[in-house]
Amino acid sequence: MLKEALIAAACAATAIAAQGAHAAGYPDKLITLIIGFSPGGPTDSIGRVLFKQVSQELGVPIVIENRPGAGGTLGEQDLLRAKPDGYTLLYGTSSITTAPALFGRDDLNPKTAFDAAGCSVAVPLILLTAQKLNAQDAASFYKDVKASPGKYFMGSSGNGAIDHLVGMDIAAKLGLDFQHVPYKGNGPALTDLAAGTTSFMYSGSFNSAMPFIKDGRVKALAVTSAKRSNALPDVPTLSESVPGLEGYDAGTWQVLLAPKGTDPDILQKLDQALKAAMKNPDVLKSLRFQGAEVMDKTPQECQAYINTEYDRWSGTINRLGLKAGG
Repeated sequence: MLKEALIAAACAATAIAAQGAHAAGYPDKLITLIIGFSPGGPTDSIGRVLFKQVSQELGVPIVIENRPGAGGTLGEQDLLRAKPDGYTLLYGTSSITTAPALFGRDDLNPKTAFDAAGCSVAVPLILLTAQKLNAQDAASFYKDVKASPGKYFMGSSGNGAIDHLVGMDIAAKLGLDFQHVPYKGNGPALTDLAAGTTSFMYSGSFNSAMPFIKDGRVKALAVTSAKRSNALPDVPTLSESVPGLEGYDAGTWQVLLAPKGTDPDILQKLDQALKAAMKNPDVLKSLRFQGAEVMDKTPQECQAYINTEYDRWSGTINRLGLKAGG
């Protein structure tokens, strides 16, 4: 028995030493970064700018592979099957906290399926209203909606999308009743809002919304983050401008994920490279142009944040009885 225990202990020590040696030499080859959305979208646009610099920080190429479909879950599935060696990663969004409940995929629960390698940026949603509406601020707009149950139409980028969930979350807090019009993406919803077909929406795409805001086709009444956006400094937050929404903070965000079981030292190296990249002046300028604000969290804090957001939004989805495509 003693001999067997010594052998087991030696094997464990060898495994730990090998893992440490592997982490010490990491990375020494190409890294594949999965993005579960189409090229040119908000996540892809930010990811390409950011990880070009991360590649330089790490000293190895990073190849981006877009695997869109099923609300980002196709990319998550690929990460689930990958080796936990730090050479296959996923640049995910807040959808990692909503997709499991929407698609009935408990295997993709971010609390247990992946390891956070770093939080990168958060992007608030913009409360946009049709130009024809009289309300000049968020508080008066919500007052008008509440006074006319069922007469206002909220566009969204789709059932269960974060803009839909934020809209319903705010509606529950303020007692609003309106009709929801889901679209296949932010673009069509924004176009119809500008045309006056719908009354309002919460847009998470600054690149798409800014031209409409600047030429007056839509009104930007507020942002959903706790602090004002650097991209729209004159637009107040819901927290500061709407009674009943004090402290409100919601929106999209983007994180770097690794397969479950990845060496903590590798996660730390990735996080350090990510943070260094976001300090690059050119990268920072590009991120802020797209409405993205840097998140300052350790990998552990990032994982805790993901867990909290998962509980928040899966609870909302279950309360509303939402399912993907439903």
